[in-house]
Amino acid sequence: MSAARRLFSVLQQEVRGRWRRQVHYVSDSSNWSFKWDAHYIAQGLERRLGDRVPIITAPWSLRHQVILFGNRAPFFFGPRERLHRSNAIFLTWFHGEPDSPEPTMQRMFAQLPDALDRVRKVIVSCTASRRVLMERGVPGERIELIPLGVDLARFRPVEPEERARLREQWGIPAEAFCIGSFQKDGQGWGDGEEAKPVKGPDLFLELMERIRSVHPGLLVVLTGPARGYVKRGLERLGIPYRHHFLEDYQQIVPFYQMLDLYAITSRAEGGPKALMESWACGVPVVSSRMGMPADWILDGQNGFLSGIGEVERMAEQVVALMRDETLRERVRVGGLETVQGLDWDRVAGQYHALFRECGVV
Repeated sequence: MSAARRLFSVLQQEVRGRWRRQVHYVSDSSNWSFKWDAHYIAQGLERRLGDRVPIITAPWSLRHQVILFGNRAPFFFGPRERLHRSNAIFLTWFHGEPDSPEPTMQRMFAQLPDALDRVRKVIVSCTASRRVLMERGVPGERIELIPLGVDLARFRPVEPEERARLREQWGIPAEAFCIGSFQKDGQGWGDGEEAKPVKGPDLFLELMERIRSVHPGLLVVLTGPARGYVKRGLERLGIPYRHHFLEDYQQIVPFYQMLDLYAITSRAEGGPKALMESWACGVPVVSSRMGMPADWILDGQNGFLSGIGEVERMAEQVVALMRDETLRERVRVGGLETVQGLDWDRVAGQYHALFRECGVV
């Protein structure tokens, strides 16, 4: 494009932007979790705004627009200085600990004070993330808590007959007691032989070791990339497992529908979305007390909580659920009731309310 045409394009956008401010959602191009967050939030906003919400990867030439960074990496590691000050910028910060050994996390925390100069609000999904940011000097009034959501039309419980059919299709014995773990908990995008401590794969293996003798049909169902550390650990313990690497994130639904229980042993999370997805599929959840589970689980009513690293307590909770079908049903129903408030369309409504409150739409 010639310099003259570029100038004309910028001027045209400048004129158009002064009377039509549009929401743009910044995501990445991968076909995984971030993509679907963007899809559902943009879709819900479009219904409320009556206008298209483009999902983009490069917002740098925009002017007089609302820019929602659903993925914070472009904001921190892109050419942030090119963002025009006429834009209203919102940044999501789902998780992250100041003592994280990951270099990218350290770089984001180091940039945080200066980077927020251009940001209207930082959006977090849980109380723990809000607390971390406030401890790093972000004023509480600059932070908005909006949870992650779930597509209740897609993630749903199935009847026993359908569940049995799915198990047969995927080679899972009818009598198996299936515990799920669907997160990426190894370093990198290869086999993942080196553990990612924040996700707690070592705690998951310790939990499985403590409960392996309770049910003769114990079987662990894994999805996701970089699961080598957990797979080798389960083999060492003699615990059978099935691992399916999925090309498309939304292929994950039937794997939830086959489960008896989902275990979350993470040390820190912004979600995880596995909490809502398990609930929506009628699967009881036991979790460490962090992220969204700390905000949403009512212990013993819609799930079970234990302190981070309290594997013995979590094992007691899992054993109770394994042995007591009435308890499993009570917790299952409690989760189904709670998750109704976390449908993606309701979550998108909270984004819309935030933008209206800030006077940008």
